[in-house]
Amino acid sequence: MQVQTRRTAASAPQYSVERRYPRHFLSAPVTTWHLLNSGAQVTHGLTLEISIGGLSAVLCGPPIIGERVSLRVQLLDSPFETSAIVRYGTPARTGFEFVELPPEFLRSIESCIRRLLLRPWPRDGFQLT
Repeated sequence: MQVQTRRTAASAPQYSVERRYPRHFLSAPVTTWHLLNSGAQVTHGLTLEISIGGLSAVLCGPPIIGERVSLRVQLLDSPFETSAIVRYGTPARTGFEFVELPPEFLRSIESCIRRLLLRPWPRDGFQLT
């Protein structure tokens, strides 16, 4: 029996491992909130990684992809708040892109990365030995 494979008419876009900003491991408390018709919905969680462009986190009840939210993250000893857009979401993690990040918050992120000597996210993934 001969089996042939077919390509679909619309193939999925290729995933690029290149990122605008390097990511760094960070486990810090994070809170998101957004307004609904019934009031503000607040969600708590922990960050997984951070960059100067955004962060990913594990949340209890993640927001909808494309939604604009407010984020509060505890970096070192000082919290910062900013707006973000939900760029991706799975049951395991949610990714946020910062929107109009104020300069003082950008400096806080850069300082946190330098002070804690956080390691960049592995490009090739994890290798088991």
